[in-house]
Order: sequence, then C-alpha cells, then structure tokens
Amino acid sequence: MPILREDVADLRERMDELQNQVAELTAHQEVAACRLPNRVDRGRLSTGFPISSEQIPASGNVNVAVLFVDFPDAPEPGAHLKSFGHATTPGFERFEDDLRVAEDYLQAMSYGALDLTFRPHFKWLRMPATVSEIYSDFYSDSRTLKSGRGLNMTRLTLVRDAIELADPDFDFKGIDSVVVIATPKAESIKRGRTQTLPGGISYADDQTIRYGISMGSSANDPPDWAGGFLANYEAGLIAHEVAHTLGLPDLYDVGVETDSEGNQPANEVHRFVGDFDIMGLPAIFWTVTGDVPSQMFAWSRWQLGWLRDTQIACLTSFPASVQLTPLEMPGGIKAAVVPLTETIALVVESRRGALVYMVDTSVPSGEGPIVVGSPSRPPGLSALLDHGDVLSAGGYSVTVKEATSQGDLVVITAP
Repeated sequence: MPILREDVADLRERMDELQNQVAELTAHQEVAACRLPNRVDRGRLSTGFPISSEQIPASGNVNVAVLFVDFPDAPEPGAHLKSFGHATTPGFERFEDDLRVAEDYLQAMSYGALDLTFRPHFKWLRMPATVSEIYSDFYSDSRTLKSGRGLNMTRLTLVRDAIELADPDFDFKGIDSVVVIATPKAESIKRGRTQTLPGGISYADDQTIRYGISMGSSANDPPDWAGGFLANYEAGLIAHEVAHTLGLPDLYDVGVETDSEGNQPANEVHRFVGDFDIMGLPAIFWTVTGDVPSQMFAWSRWQLGWLRDTQIACLTSFPASVQLTPLEMPGGIKAAVVPLTETIALVVESRRGALVYMVDTSVPSGEGPIVVGSPSRPPGLSALLDHGDVLSAGGYSVTVKEATSQGDLVVITAP
C-alpha cells in the first residue's frame, strides 16, 4: 500500500512532538538543582517552586471582572458605559486605557501563554456606607493608616459589598477574580490589595471566586513622563495585583513606615529591585516610540511556566559560558542559574545588558526574596553589565564576553 504524503507529514509532526517531549523531560531533570523549593510558610507568596495550585492558572483563559464603586460621601454621576471604551461620562475612558495596557502587558510578559481578559461592569456602584464609616484605609482619626488585619477586613468588606451590588446585573459565570476600583473622589482609599476571599463567594450563577483585588484610583491624572519614559501607574498597579493572584510575591519592601498622608520614601520602598520588575515597582514604562522597557524577571516567568525548562541554563560546573537572549524576544536561553544553597541562587538574564540578581526562596514576600545589587539602595541602569564588565556575586564571577542587540554572552567562573 502506498504511503500518502499526508501520512508522512502526520508522522513527521508526531516525531517532532515526541522529540520536544523528550527535550522537555531531559531539561526538567537538568534544572532540578535550580528549581529551588518554597521555604516560606504555607499560604504565603514565595519565589520558590512550585506555585500553589490554589492560585489562578497562569496560562490559558483567565477572566477578571472589574467593578467601579462610589460612595454617598464621594459620589460619581449616574453613569453607564454603552460599550467597552465608549463612555457617556468623562473619566471612564482612562479606566479603559489602564485595563487595556495591563492586559496587553501581562499577555506580552507571558509570551502569549496567558489569555487575560478584563470584563468591566460599566456602572458606578453606590456602596451602602460612606468611605469614612467603613472603607477608608485610615482609622477614624484620619491620620493612622490601617494595616494587617484591620486593612484586610476593610478591603474584604469593600469587595464583598461591590460584588453583592453587581450580582443582579453582572454575569459572573467564568470569572476567576474580581478587581474593585474606587472612584478617585475617595481619596482615603489609596493602596492596591489582593486578598484570598475566605471560602470563596458563591453567586446565583453558581460561580465561586477565590481572589479579590481592591484599589483606589487617580484615573483623572494622565500618565507621568519620567526620565524619558511614560509611566502608567494605574495600569501597573492592576497588573501587579493580578500577578499576585497568579502566585508572585511583592519585591518591594513592605516594612517601610508610612507617614500620616499614606506616603513612603521611594528609595527605601524600592531598594531591593528598583524598577526592574513590576512586582517591585507597580508601574508600566514605555518610550515615546512605543517600546516597553518594563519587564519581569526570568525567574518569575519560569515560576509561572511562561519560560520552559529548556530556556533555563542550570549551572553546576565551571567555568560555564551561556548565550542569553533578551527577555523581550521569544525563544532562546533566558536565564543562567547557579544554585548556591537549597534556597539561594545566583541568576543572570539579558535586558540588552546582563542583569545579575540573587533569589532566596526562604525570604517572605515583601522582605527581599529577590535582590539586585546591594539592598541598601534601589538599583538603576548601572546594574546592567556591558561588554567587558565583570561582577562578583555570591562568590562567583560573571563576565560579559559579548553584548549585542541579540543578547549577551556571559561566562561564570567559580571562586
């Protein structure tokens, strides 16, 4: 019996799939020493492996409801949106821009693995109590900022009340998490917060949602130009909080004290990783030409499954030479990892300039689980290594042998 061309093509396709599976299995075994385990308390976000199965999946379709709320003492006009992006009242257009930027950003960071869709409810939901009574980030003296359990209870109430108000009109079927955005007029609702909703919340359409995100807004303020970059902080905050629901920890210092206005000294807050990752500085930056220099660490993308094991070079013998491709480009080796202990690793990646950082999976979220350079001050562009540069870190020496637009060739030597 003659073999049809279609049969040959099908056979080749199956052989390619089998070869890919073998390569992935081999790589999985080769990187085992670098896949550092989570050594943070159960239930807390970590840089370790694996990410809890209770987190929202970081690939495939993820649907996030977005609810807008106002208050008796911070009212908005009775506005509805005709459709996504066409507002009958000024102000909603900016929310649309923020959601689109955050959506596009996370999908780009995942190399297309995450199909994220925000589903806004185009209506201001009037909350049953004033901001000052229940929902404010401050205690009744208006000077003391809530924290810990106090803030958790406040935001949990905000999310639950918003969902209850939206439920009669909004279809929560297929929704994975909820973002609640307060009107800019509610000035005492400042920070973004992601919470596990105890027991989930069940609705008439039988949907249970585990995660709730709540945040204030400055939607009437345009993005800021800073150092030649356009910075969208609202979109960055949304993307940052959604990344928490996927399982990523805070990379800024959560222990920095806040003043009576709710502000913190930036040099202290961002001292661990600066703006090298959105989990350290919740803002999305891009240039006037449209390039987006904001990235996420290769380590975090590996955790989420956005980078395959075949894209990680786990180094246990030295000297070792690795050709790294820039994070923004698909394909290629994205990180060279040197395991130092059971919980600590040295990582090198290409940001069109080699970036070196340390990961410690025993350090809790917000206390420095990833550090670029010295934790005493925020790292800047000087942290990127160019051709000929040498950096000692973790007892190893990292040398950039070649640096081009296509990536960086690095050599790592042992002490």
